[in-house]
Amino acid sequence: MRIKAPPVAAELSWADVHSFRLARHHLLERAPKARLTQVVGDIGGAQAQVMSTAELQIAVRVDCTVEDVREALWKKKSLVKNAWLKYLQVNEAQLTKLFDSIDGALNGSPMTREELIAAVGRDQPEPVLRILRSGWGGVLKPAARRGQLCFGPNRGQSVTFVRPQAWLGTWKEMDPEKATVAAAERYLSAYGPATKQDFTRWWGAWLGVGTAAWKALDEKVVTVSVEGQKVQMLGEDLKLLRKNSQRPSVQLLPGFDPYLMGHATRDHLFDKIHRWKVSRVAGWISPVVLVDGRVLGVWSHTVAKQKVRVELKPFASLPARVVKAAGERAETIAGALGAKLEKFSVA
Repeated sequence: MRIKAPPVAAELSWADVHSFRLARHHLLERAPKARLTQVVGDIGGAQAQVMSTAELQIAVRVDCTVEDVREALWKKKSLVKNAWLKYLQVNEAQLTKLFDSIDGALNGSPMTREELIAAVGRDQPEPVLRILRSGWGGVLKPAARRGQLCFGPNRGQSVTFVRPQAWLGTWKEMDPEKATVAAAERYLSAYGPATKQDFTRWWGAWLGVGTAAWKALDEKVVTVSVEGQKVQMLGEDLKLLRKNSQRPSVQLLPGFDPYLMGHATRDHLFDKIHRWKVSRVAGWISPVVLVDGRVLGVWSHTVAKQKVRVELKPFASLPARVVKAAGERAETIAGALGAKLEKFSVA
C-alpha cells in the first residue's frame, strides 16, 4: 500500500520565491545607513573571502560607502570578521594544546598571522606547524568557531587577529546547539524556502547538523512546493510571502554575493549552460547581473584616479529598461566606492 504524502502548505512559483528572497536580502531597496549592522544580520553575514567584495555586498544593500563598512568593522566594532572550519589533519590533543596557546597569546594588541604562529608554534608538532603556515589558516578556523579569535584591522597587507572578548568589550556565551538552531532560523528567514541540505551546505557540513536544526524548528516550519520541489520555510514567512507583490528588480551583485551562496545548487538562478561563467575555477564566484532574482549576465569594474568603469557581459541581449537600470546600479556602486562613474558599457 502506498502511503500518501501529506499536503503541502502552499504551491509556489520560482518567481514568488525570487521576489521574497530579494526583499529579505534588501535588494529591492537599499536600507538606511543606520541599519547597516541589522542588514548584515538579516542575510546571515557577508561573504568575506575577498574583503573588497564583502564591502560592496553590504553597500548594494545599504545606503552607505565601503568606508562606512570599514568603520563598522574596525572602529565601531558593530561587525566582526570571522572564519569557519573546513578540515584538519591533526588530532584532538594537538588541537587542545594549540587552543590553549592561542588563548594565552591573544591577550593584548592585534597580532599578524606570523606573530601568532611564532607565539603559539613553540613546541608544536610538525603537522600543526605545517597547517598553521598554510595560506588558508586551517588550524585557526576552528579556534575562530570556538570564539577564541576573530579578525582585527589589517596591518598593511597583513591580516591581524584579536580575541573577540577583548576586541568587542562585551561577550555573550551561548550553548552551541542553541546557536545552531538560531542560525538555522535566521538562514530560513533570508534564504527560505530551502532544504536542510541547503542549510548544511551554507552553515558547515558536519554529521547531522541540518537534521538536528530542522527537528528543533519543526513547530515553526512548513513544507511548500516550488514548481514541484518540496522545501521548507518559516510559517510566519509564508503568510508574508502570500501578501508579497512582485516588483521589477535589477541589481549588480558583487563577487561571492550571499544571494548566490545560500543553497546546495544554483540551478534555480541561471541556466546550466552559463554555470562556468558564474562558478569559476578554484571556487571563484563572479559578480553577476541579477534581473528579477535570476542571473542574466556577469559584470566587472575597474577603479583609477577616483573614476570607475563598469562593463556588463550579458548572456543574451537585455531589454533597454534593464540596461538603463543596470547603469543606475553602476552609479550606486561607484558612489559606494567613493568615486564617480566614468564609463558604463555593455559588451
